[in-house]
Amino acid sequence: METARALVATGTRLRNDVVFLITDAEETGLLGSEAFVKEHPLAQGRNVVLNNEARGSKGPVLMFRSTEPNAGLISTFGSAARMPVADSVYAELMKLLNNDTDFTAFKPGGMAVLDSAYANAGTLYHSVLDDPAHVDLAALQQMGDNTLALVRAFGDADLAQLTTRNDNLVYFNLPPGLLIRYPAWAATGLAALALLAALALILLARRRGVVTLRRTLLGTALALIPITAGVGAGVYFWDLLKTIRPALNGTATTTPYRPELLWLAVLTLATTILITWYALLRRRIGTTELALGILTWTALIALALGIVSPGAAHLATWPTLGAALGGLTALHCPPRWRTLALTTGLIPAALILLPTAWNTLPTGLQYVGYAPIPLMILFTGLLLPLIEMTWPRRRSLLIPLTALAMSIALVAAGLLAEPFDKDHPRRTSLAYGLDTDTGQAVWLTSKNPDQWARRYSSTSHPPTGPWADEPKLSSPAKAAPLPPPSLQVLTDTTSNGERTLRVRIRSERGANTIALRVDGDTTTVRALTVEGRTITTDPAGFAFHTPDPAGVEATLTVAATNDKIRLRVTDINPNPSEMSTLPGFIPPPDWLFLGDTKISVTKAYPL
Repeated sequence: METARALVATGTRLRNDVVFLITDAEETGLLGSEAFVKEHPLAQGRNVVLNNEARGSKGPVLMFRSTEPNAGLISTFGSAARMPVADSVYAELMKLLNNDTDFTAFKPGGMAVLDSAYANAGTLYHSVLDDPAHVDLAALQQMGDNTLALVRAFGDADLAQLTTRNDNLVYFNLPPGLLIRYPAWAATGLAALALLAALALILLARRRGVVTLRRTLLGTALALIPITAGVGAGVYFWDLLKTIRPALNGTATTTPYRPELLWLAVLTLATTILITWYALLRRRIGTTELALGILTWTALIALALGIVSPGAAHLATWPTLGAALGGLTALHCPPRWRTLALTTGLIPAALILLPTAWNTLPTGLQYVGYAPIPLMILFTGLLLPLIEMTWPRRRSLLIPLTALAMSIALVAAGLLAEPFDKDHPRRTSLAYGLDTDTGQAVWLTSKNPDQWARRYSSTSHPPTGPWADEPKLSSPAKAAPLPPPSLQVLTDTTSNGERTLRVRIRSERGANTIALRVDGDTTTVRALTVEGRTITTDPAGFAFHTPDPAGVEATLTVAATNDKIRLRVTDINPNPSEMSTLPGFIPPPDWLFLGDTKISVTKAYPL
């Protein structure tokens, strides 16, 4: 809205139209953006979309992915944005994580899209504190500055030429706010060059008698130990924290309110794993051989990423190239200059690996094994030649023991610093289901309920009947006087071995969602149309959000048989305040909020 005001206030006249689009129902299936792409005339033609997102309440506004080919988009972004924070590695990570935005709806519509968001303070995401009062003004300012600048840049650009460039760019930030970018096709070549530089260093070190080939190969094989151990530790790190403090189960994005100490614990843990491995093997294998083993794996990772995922290859390519060139220089220069040569060669690693390890931590503590810990292990491994210069000759095991103690202390301090009170509430989960055919009612809780939710799961077991597909635990509840959803048959015809039913379903209590599904054998379902829209992903049923009060019309085609077909209609209301009307419900304490709740009423209609 501020961008629109600023454009009008300055009298800006642009070559292209600017459309301000506010979509709804993104969380329920990108329905608003999908409707715009399919139905609105303004979605036609050449379009560039600046999609502003948030997964928290503060932090740098990161442009985390774009449509491809992206050369025109990224070049304009880099030159026009006031604070162009971006890294192509996040576009690769988005392909692995279960996260989605309106980007997914805009892209098939032929639009060029830039996805931007701030993602720190993720525990506020989808919570009762996810409101304007908790949004960091600095993050909002950066988003506004970038949006206004990019609207002006793309508004005056030749969109036909901009969106038809067929090349992609690798891009990432370096201090002080520079956006480095180069063609993606160069990523593989640069990674191969980095590997050759690493091999050249190994061969020269062998020729100079610094290492043996056998020990270098052994060091390379053993270097897999800290890398895989770090990944494993990262995968279970969040589960360990939840075991120690079960209340952390109510954190939506696996990011606590005060995560900084735990983030430091993650990076310290990665360092501890590498240093422990090094302390146990340095005398048996050799310092240089172990360092070259880490360098070799960094180079191999760079080449693999260059081939499979060019947008992420820079994470390993430039640290490898810098460290290898630093090592080659150190072998050619006088001894007094070797420390300087090695340190200079580690500058790319310090500028790329360290910031990326830290900046990926807000993704969530559940995911620290995917990027932060492996990146920190590689960085510490590349530092080994410098670490050896200060390594004590006696009692060297005190170093990994001290690092381990620091990791434990940081975890303990992070957990103790994490508040659990009404100003920092936790999410809890509770649902209620009523089958009006049998009069059976159930409470549904998560499989790992918190202390409050356990009162509704004292005799819990996997749900059965209409709720059998719910990944929850169920226990008996008292039936509430809730009206079932209705089904009205509008037409029922049979022709050529097929039966076509046109029905209208309606929530009699004004629920937010109404659903229809065929009970029993769904293989007989041939086609399903809902309000004129053909359903192809699951023709045996659908859910309709915010239905018209008069109901939703659907046409179902099934194989004609002598058996009746059972249509189950369910209406669902996710309103936590409605819970207070249910018999047996006791509100949660003020340090909990109902963030995952719904009341569903179901009825089957044999036709």
